[in-house]
Amino acid sequence: MQKRSCRKSSVLDEIRPAQWDVTLSNELRELIWVLEATVDATPALNGLFQRVVSGAVLSGDLLPLPTQAERAAPDEEDEETRQRSLI
Repeated sequence: MQKRSCRKSSVLDEIRPAQWDVTLSNELRELIWVLEATVDATPALNGLFQRVVSGAVLSGDLLPLPTQAERAAPDEEDEETRQRSLI
């Protein structure tokens, strides 16, 4: 893994562990548990999905129209402030 054999696709390619450790094993186990739980929940989720798509559909004219301020692209300073507040 230290010596790359293919082309670089993004800057994320540079983020790689030097060796496999206990933390990575734990993260892998947790990922597998999430995948197993997702697969186990699929039948129930399919039933719920069918209920949702067979239900009533709301017309778009029932929704409020956005204001000009809501339609405007965020300026960079506001976006940076928002990102910081998420951390």
